[in-house]
Amino acid sequence: MSWLLPRRRHRSYSYRRVAVGDPSSISQSLLSVVTTDDTADHQGLPVDVFARVFASFLTVDDALRARAVGKAYGAELIDEAFLLRRITSCQQQLPGLIDVERDRGVDPSAPPLPPSLSRFGYLARCAYVIERAAEWRYMATFVRVASACGVAGQLPVVLAAERVEAHIPDKETFHRLPAAMAVYKTLGDLFGCESISPPLQLTEGDQEETDLWVLPSLLLLRLLIGAVHVITALVCLCGAVCIPLEFYFLLVAQTQDHRVWRVLGWLLLCVLTCGLYLQAACSCGWALAWWLHRRTRLVQWYQIGVRRLRVIDGDELWRLRPFIRPIYRPTDPPISCSVPLCRVYPSFSAFALDTLLQLDEVSSRMSVVFDVFVGTPVRYRTLTASWIDEPDISVIDWQDDMMDVRSRIVILLLGGGSVVAAVTLDVGLIIVRTTEVEMGGEMTVDERFPVTVAAVRQLLRRYGLEDKTFGPSS
Repeated sequence: MSWLLPRRRHRSYSYRRVAVGDPSSISQSLLSVVTTDDTADHQGLPVDVFARVFASFLTVDDALRARAVGKAYGAELIDEAFLLRRITSCQQQLPGLIDVERDRGVDPSAPPLPPSLSRFGYLARCAYVIERAAEWRYMATFVRVASACGVAGQLPVVLAAERVEAHIPDKETFHRLPAAMAVYKTLGDLFGCESISPPLQLTEGDQEETDLWVLPSLLLLRLLIGAVHVITALVCLCGAVCIPLEFYFLLVAQTQDHRVWRVLGWLLLCVLTCGLYLQAACSCGWALAWWLHRRTRLVQWYQIGVRRLRVIDGDELWRLRPFIRPIYRPTDPPISCSVPLCRVYPSFSAFALDTLLQLDEVSSRMSVVFDVFVGTPVRYRTLTASWIDEPDISVIDWQDDMMDVRSRIVILLLGGGSVVAAVTLDVGLIIVRTTEVEMGGEMTVDERFPVTVAAVRQLLRRYGLEDKTFGPSS
């Protein structure tokens, strides 16, 4: 019943002892900012020192606020050159994937900017979006997977001024969604928008009344619900114990005839009655849980292609804690998908990658390397539940909405990002698909898909599943 109580947040801090040394040597290692005679009267800091030391540590949002506050030199420091440098800096996390129209507004041969956008406003919005995209760790993976599957178009994808004007008219519009979903909505339909049907654009649907399983946030209500569950469990336990004893006392212990068939008959009647009682108790328990935790609320639904989704947050997160705990972030929230299958994903990133892999254009480019049933031994369950955080490896987890049946897809980016291999782990199955071109005229699977099979063997070997999948090595 630990889920009934509010979970305590443990914060760990790392302190390091500072070595005591010569004060003069320590002072030499510190950054000293000394005002000069010509700036001490009006600014206090030289402009170049402020720009290099202070402004470089600001986010784009804070830098724009500093520009509005620091009228003396804010416009001089936070200018178009600053925004271009910040965009270039963020592109290090997205190398060759996303860019902006750097000539719009300065090159006469380039198309003019929309009337509602200045060049500074366009670059500020682009820098803000790219900075958020760089913080979203799966953004680069999504673009690279789409590119390897041939549905990303020409890289880098460019944030056109018209797109920025339509999707980011102001900051409030961008933050109507969690950060990962807002970035995806801005950039989603740039990936293969001409070849993919339906497109990968995130669109807002209608608000519908939806049944949710919630847990109140108030401690008193949680304790009352916990008390009801405990009392119900005790009543069911007492009934399961007392009914067989009562049958034995009334029908067996006081009977003069102790023939074997009579005792067996009473035992059969006892088992049948207890079974009916337990079935009724389970039904009552389910009805009680439905009454205590079910709520009908007006929920905003979204759509990507043919898949409908909604965000799971607030008092609905309690039932997903073991599933989402390792990776939960409010900026990348869990997702419930109702079409075509009722699934729950621990993050929007996992849902977006799974949606990409389910596209007909992507499935047609991937070949099935093998499809093997290995059962669900301990090592298989370890692979489906363990935390994998390695370069060029991404994980898509999901489970059924009302059942604790967990599945996983391990995505491997191979050959410098030119090949994508997907290892699906679903109820004892291991299915491997790849975009690698099959080598003709070869017999074994290692010879037909050398890059993919070598990487998959290395992955399964760590969990002791290589022999079960490929057979005993010679």
